[in-house]
Amino acid sequence: MKAKIYLVFVFINIPLFCFSQTRKSIDIINSISYQEKLEKSVSNDTIYIKNARDAKKLNYPLGEAESYCNLSLIYYYQGKYDKDLFYSLKAIAILEKIDAKERLAIEYGELGYRLKKRDLAKAQQYMVQGMQIAEKNNLQQPLLSIYNNYGVIKEMQNQLDSALYFYNKGLHLKEQRKDTFGMPFSLNNIGGAYLIKKDFKNAEIYFGKALKIRLKLKDEVGIAENLSYFGDLYFTQKNYTKAIDFYNQTRDKSKTYNYIDLLQYSYKKLAECYELQGNTALALSNFKRYSQYKDSLLNKETNTKIAELEIKFETNKKEKLLLQKEIEAKRTKNRLILVSVLALFLGVISLLIYRQQKLKTQQQKQEYELKSAIAKIETQNKLQEQRLSISRDLHDNIGSQLTFIISSVDNIKYAFEIQNAKLDYKLSSISNFAKSTIVELRDTIWAMNKSEITFEDLQSRIHNFIEKAKEAMSEIQFSFQVDKELNNRSFTSIEGMNVYRTIQEAINNSIKYSESKHIDIQAKSDNDKIQITIKDDGKGFDISTIEKGNGLQNMQKRIEEIKGKFQIESSDLGTIITVLL
Repeated sequence: MKAKIYLVFVFINIPLFCFSQTRKSIDIINSISYQEKLEKSVSNDTIYIKNARDAKKLNYPLGEAESYCNLSLIYYYQGKYDKDLFYSLKAIAILEKIDAKERLAIEYGELGYRLKKRDLAKAQQYMVQGMQIAEKNNLQQPLLSIYNNYGVIKEMQNQLDSALYFYNKGLHLKEQRKDTFGMPFSLNNIGGAYLIKKDFKNAEIYFGKALKIRLKLKDEVGIAENLSYFGDLYFTQKNYTKAIDFYNQTRDKSKTYNYIDLLQYSYKKLAECYELQGNTALALSNFKRYSQYKDSLLNKETNTKIAELEIKFETNKKEKLLLQKEIEAKRTKNRLILVSVLALFLGVISLLIYRQQKLKTQQQKQEYELKSAIAKIETQNKLQEQRLSISRDLHDNIGSQLTFIISSVDNIKYAFEIQNAKLDYKLSSISNFAKSTIVELRDTIWAMNKSEITFEDLQSRIHNFIEKAKEAMSEIQFSFQVDKELNNRSFTSIEGMNVYRTIQEAINNSIKYSESKHIDIQAKSDNDKIQITIKDDGKGFDISTIEKGNGLQNMQKRIEEIKGKFQIESSDLGTIITVLL
């Protein structure tokens, strides 16, 4: 199921005489409805950045925090998750400092909900923090959203009974407070839980109640979400024509309001519907659009930034506590340091004059070396950019096509009861071949993205391959030993890839043909050379009579290309392949 967003905005009722005209204007901007935020999201970020600056100048921390909360929401809908998290944590830090418990509970809950797809454990942690603050201080306003959103977390953990408990708890609280805006979120979530349970009748009833309220409120973004729920309902019932109609409506509204998460989901479901209808052209077209949004929103760089922000936030909290304890000791220490600095000042000035003359001579030499280094770095950067460009093309085009083939084959096997064993075997073979091709593609991209490959990189890659081989051939025992002296050795990307492919091919040959019980791989340092041995205790073969196939020829060719030596020995006691680099 997709996300079920429930976002709450607090309107601050404070006597007018407490604020200047500027403070009132800050509050007015912060209280704009969430739908208006989405409609104007292209420019609203600059409005709230200015709003936060104005509030800071006026020493109005609550207004500054509210502006950061609004910024995080806008960036979340735009799919800029690092900025979403940055401003949310910034708001939380201010709200904690001024002890604004109600607003703090709401923001913890909202941050937890928005993190659920990227880090479920962290999402639950933040949401529980918000729930505890609200329940401890008897604050009902934050609980209107937190109960509902916590139910979503439980649903994602496949705890449907717990999810329904929190959904109904949230709905009961909203009905008590006559919260017509919030009620559709709980109704949709209850309907979603029934849909998972295949209770289509109840699911349709709850989705219908939610849509009726949202149509009355003219909540366009909420209506878009409800249309997608009806798409899910018909998809689950295999009525793909009706499902396509609802997903198309959802897609169009998501584009209008720049709702990236829901737009991505619409393309994914449309691809699945068309595929199950046998319309492969439209299925592939929608799947490509889905992949583009998915790759742009969930790339490695974004996730790294998010992790850094979370670590920084937790570290800052700890540092503040330590700072308060150390501040008095530092004052005394600083006085002593100041006296010492004044005494040393004249000596340092004399030393600096001497060093300046010396550095002037060295500077010209360093400038020349720096220019040479910059030219070398620029050349390396251009080469690396070319590698990354090629690897992105491989990933986006070939990787997407192969993934689509696998998905198509799996969906065919799911959608039709295949009685023909040969056809079932053929489909499985196609799927397995595509999966192995993706593995090969990833290995190639891995090598291309590196200017050099250390022996530790190579060792890790071989370990992963051996672990997969163990799963497939549990009756064979594998041994892999590497001299510690090799850890500091490195290869070019071509050398590393050729060595890895040779070892991989040798192991595969032993598994397929030798009928061995043990396969031993050793890498040793021999003065300035590296010796790699792949040995098995299989039935062997006669080297003088057997015709070398593509596998043996490829291994020999790969090693000779990188100026290495390749040797093979075989008897009825087993086969030994030796590579000397």
